[in-house]
Amino acid sequence: MDARKLSEITGGELLGENLPVSGFHFDSREIEPGQVFVPISGKRDGHQFIKGALSKGAVGFLTSRDVKPLKGKFAVKVEDTFKAFQKVAIYKRFLFSGTVIGVTGSVGKTTTKELLTHLFSAYTSVYSNVRSYNNLLGLTYTISNLKEVQVYVQELGTNSPGEIGELSFLLKPHIGVITSVERAHLQGFGSFENLLKEKFSLTRSVEISVVPAHLSSYSESKETVTFGEGGNVKLTYLEPSPEGTEFGISVFGEKLDLFTPVPGFSVVNASLIGGALLKILDYPLSLLKEIERFRPPKMRMEIYRLRNGILIDDSYNANPASFRNAVKVLSLFKIPKVVIAGEMLELGEFSPSEHRLLGEELVKAGVDELIAFGKETAETVKVFKGKAYHFTDKEEFLNFLSEYPFCGKAVLVKGSRGNKLEEVVEIVKKRLEK
Repeated sequence: MDARKLSEITGGELLGENLPVSGFHFDSREIEPGQVFVPISGKRDGHQFIKGALSKGAVGFLTSRDVKPLKGKFAVKVEDTFKAFQKVAIYKRFLFSGTVIGVTGSVGKTTTKELLTHLFSAYTSVYSNVRSYNNLLGLTYTISNLKEVQVYVQELGTNSPGEIGELSFLLKPHIGVITSVERAHLQGFGSFENLLKEKFSLTRSVEISVVPAHLSSYSESKETVTFGEGGNVKLTYLEPSPEGTEFGISVFGEKLDLFTPVPGFSVVNASLIGGALLKILDYPLSLLKEIERFRPPKMRMEIYRLRNGILIDDSYNANPASFRNAVKVLSLFKIPKVVIAGEMLELGEFSPSEHRLLGEELVKAGVDELIAFGKETAETVKVFKGKAYHFTDKEEFLNFLSEYPFCGKAVLVKGSRGNKLEEVVEIVKKRLEK
């Protein structure tokens, strides 16, 4: 693509030279030479970062303002930069001839997307979204930079009704994957039933879907492949340990023994989905052996075996189901157990009861100490039977952790993204390394 073609696609006016375009980005801090900068209006107007993007090598930019491009650069003037960005994505998706897989669910979207990318890469060419670029802006960016590969795997997120449909319209997936549907983001949906319908709206736009067996009645695709108990793809055995998980899988009757060095159920669930997709795409089932070399993204079930204890960093996000999985992993360690819990946000009216249930889960798992942060976790502290501390002031919370005796213990750090518990992880890591 060049600048002139970009102006045609967006219906904009080309100002400056007709130069080749290597890609697009909306973040001036991450722009690469040859890319076009797309200023987006949000909390701050992206137009104020045009100069910085050009200094980092952007070849041009979209703009809704009257500007004069610098020498050796170009601008394309449009009415709305984000709508113009979407037009680029629509154009690139129209040209794409590979298989498109959309992945959504309450738990495990990013891990599943990353595992599928890992598995397919051992056999064919694959493209997928970076990090958790799963909203409309992230999807627009990802498709705008779409490469011509055999398989494109895209994560799709939602916290309000209608988002999955909007994302699906732009993505136009051939295969839809529902990793799970649990109590998460309920504040935006009002009920679990509404959340189910939102997640499964992905299946309306695909020929074939891969969904949990116990929820298969919600699928609206022409063909549905199920996983989990009673499904087309299921576990034959499961043996978790602190060093990883051994498990067996049956894919339409074909059996395979597998091992993941990642404790817990997240990679196991993603492997079931991987088995279903390998069968659908007619790829060798033996590719599942690649999970032995797979590691989840950062801040997702990262286990640090440090000099004076164990740190489990599962701090990227939290909802009731993912917290239960993390606590089960913690329970595998036969030393004193500590949970540093942030809030599970966006649960709406279900928040008090879910935070109390979490406290009960901690007791059942033999957790010895609870250090809780945030207003919502007060309910967790109420029902917890061990030693407990509760904070709502972040500075006081961090100062407390900086002096707390973690030596000889297994420590789980988990909470919703809004709690930003990565600071906590670094404190605990330093305490256990001393």
